[in-house]
Parts: sequence; C-alpha cells; structure tokens
Amino acid sequence: MNKKLFAVAAVAVVIAALNLVPRSAQSGPQRAPLQALVGGASCVQPQWPAEARRYEIEGATTVRFEIGADGAVLRPAITRSSGWKILDDAALNSIAQCRFQPNLPAARDGTVFPLQYVWKFDDAPAARPLLVHGSCHPSPRFAAFHEADPRPSGKDGILLRFLVNAEGAPVRIVAEAGGQPPELAAQAVEYLQSCRFAHDPKAKGERTDTGFGRVVLRH
Repeated sequence: MNKKLFAVAAVAVVIAALNLVPRSAQSGPQRAPLQALVGGASCVQPQWPAEARRYEIEGATTVRFEIGADGAVLRPAITRSSGWKILDDAALNSIAQCRFQPNLPAARDGTVFPLQYVWKFDDAPAARPLLVHGSCHPSPRFAAFHEADPRPSGKDGILLRFLVNAEGAPVRIVAEAGGQPPELAAQAVEYLQSCRFAHDPKAKGERTDTGFGRVVLRH
C-alpha cells in the first residue's frame, strides 16, 4: 500500500488558511486572525507515529488549548478522540510544542481554541483481510469480534489492531484498552488469536495485511 499522508490538519496547515476560530467564555464565539496569533511563532507539522502508519490507522482528533502570557500552549486536551490513543497522543504532543506571540489578548482573556488533526492516507480504500465466519473459538467472556469497527474501547468491548500473517492468523495485536483492566485486554488479545482471516478474492483495491475491530463482551 502506498502510504502517503493525505492530510494532517494541524496548526501548520491552519496557518496557511490564515484564520482560527476561538471560543471564549467571556465574549462568546469570535474569529481571531491567525497572523495576530502566530507572528514568528513555531508550530511544527505533527509526526504521524511510525506504528500508526504500519497499522494503517486513520482518524480525526479534536483538541482544545489556551495560550499563555509567554506564548506557550496551556492546558491542551482532547475534546473528541480519534478512537486511537496513539493518534490522540501524537496530536497532544504536536500542539504542546507550538509557541505563539507573547502577551496576546487571547492569553489575558482565557480564549479556548479548537483544532482538529486529520490523519488519513491518500490511497484508495485497502482490501483488508476479512474474518472467516465461525473461526473464533467460543469464549465465556467474549461474544464475537466485529471487524472494521473503530469505536473506542468501552464497557461493551475492546478495540484491537493487528496484522495478519500468511496463514490468516492475527499477529502483533495491540489493544486500545480505553480504561479496561489490563487483564481483560490481554484476554481479548488471546481471544482474537483464535480467529482466522482471509482476503475476499473479489474485493477491489490493493491488499493489505492490517486489520482492526472490537472484541465484544458478553452481557
């Protein structure tokens, strides 16, 4: 798969757009010209984690942040997760490294700025390996594996990403535990190891060996 970056909408990209939409509790929604905020500021293009590229993980992370009197970013936080901790962490790390002009009015007013990072490849959708029906071993803890379900881990399931080897077995499985106990995440990985995957010979698109989905807990 030709893993070129399609878009990472970060501060460096927003700078090119010359505007940023802040939200302030004191004055309500307003539009601040980015030139006034940035000046000689430094905002590097976020680095797409190598592990995320290998697993072909995509998503969109929305963050919020404030600007300190010295131009440093204050209180960066995730307001909407991509579903993948590895991407969310990369977004937070990127915005935390930005530096704006010192003594901005936005720093005095406590303006909160939203920003979205979009992690996406420019390739056509990949032909991922599909779950072989009935291949997962029965489990007293887990009801099923739902492939290509990117919802974050929660009370009803655990999000997993993995590679599929030549025999159709999932390998190098990574659990996005999402607050679930490590023991349960490890059991979800073990459950997925019993499943088998294969490519649909009729599927279009370049084949990939990456997969993801949720192991669903029994109620």
